[in-house]
Amino acid sequence: MKNPIKRVQSKLVCFAERENFRLKGKKFFATMMALVLTIAAQAENIELRSSSATTQSPSELGSAPAAPSVDSTLFVAFYNYTIQTQDDEGQNVTDSIRLALLVGTRATYCTTVLSYNKDGRASQEMLNAFSMHFQNVLTDVEKSEVVAVEPIYPYRYETHEPLAKIDWTLTDDTLTINGLPCHRATGKLYGKLWTVWYTEEIPSSAGPWKLRGLPGLIIKAGDAEGIHCFTLYETKNEVIDINMIGSPEYQKLSRKKLMEFKKKTLGNPRYPKEPTYYVPEGADEVLEVNVNGTTYYVGYNSHMMILQKSHVYQPLELE
Repeated sequence: MKNPIKRVQSKLVCFAERENFRLKGKKFFATMMALVLTIAAQAENIELRSSSATTQSPSELGSAPAAPSVDSTLFVAFYNYTIQTQDDEGQNVTDSIRLALLVGTRATYCTTVLSYNKDGRASQEMLNAFSMHFQNVLTDVEKSEVVAVEPIYPYRYETHEPLAKIDWTLTDDTLTINGLPCHRATGKLYGKLWTVWYTEEIPSSAGPWKLRGLPGLIIKAGDAEGIHCFTLYETKNEVIDINMIGSPEYQKLSRKKLMEFKKKTLGNPRYPKEPTYYVPEGADEVLEVNVNGTTYYVGYNSHMMILQKSHVYQPLELE
C-alpha cells in the first residue's frame, strides 16, 4: 500500500500551485492522520474530526460552547430537498440532501440531517450540502426575525432579516402525500413563485427553509421553474433545544448583499469547473484527503470541504 501522507502531500502541492493557495508544511504531518478519515458536520459548521471522534467530548473536539436556547421542539420534520441543475459539462443532474426542521412554538430551525445527527462520515451528501449552498435558517417567530448562516468557501456568512410575510392563495385542490391529506396553496417569496401542499392534520404554520405561514405543516413545496423541491418523508416527536445560530467570527451581510455576492461569484460561468476561482490568495491552507477512493479537498483553517468541480448554481432567492 502506498504511503497516504506522501500521496496526499504531492497532490496538495499541485493543487496549491494551480489554485494559488498558500500551503504550509507546519502542522501538516502532526494532524494529517487524525484528519484523513472523517469530516464532521456540526450545527452550521463543518468541522474536521478524527476517526475516534464519537468517543471524544465536545471540549476535546474544540467545539464552541452551546448557544443560547430560543425554544424547544414540539416535533422534528424531515424533508428531501432536491435541485435540478447541470454539472460542469452541461449534463442534467439532480442534487439532493436531507433536511431536518425543528419545530417549536416560538421558533423553527432548518438544517441538514447530517448536522442534526452530528454525522461525521465523509459522504456524497456532505459534498452536496456544500454544492447546493443550503442555508441553515433560524426563524424566530416571537421576534419576527430570520437568521441564516451559510458557508461559502472560505468564509461563513450570517444574515439577519425581518420575517417575510407570504401572501398565500389557498385553493380547494387536494392531494394525499405520504398518507396525509393536503391542500394546495401558491405564494411568492423573494422573486420565486411557489406551489405548496400543506396538511391541517399537523397544525403548525412551519415549513422547510423560509417557507411558512399556512394553516398546517408544509408537506411539499416546489418552485414554478421545477428546480427546487422540498418533500416531507418523516416526522418525529422529540423535545430538544432550538438554539441561536451565528458567531462574531462570521461575515455579516444583509440578505440582499449576500444574494448579490452569490449571484456574482457562484453564478459566474467559471464556477462549475473552477469552484474556487474567486478565493483570494492565501485565504486558507488546503489539505487533500482520500476516503474510500473518493478525493476531498479540505480547508485547514476554514474547516470546510472544498469542491473540485461543482454544479450550476440555482438560487433560491432572486430578489
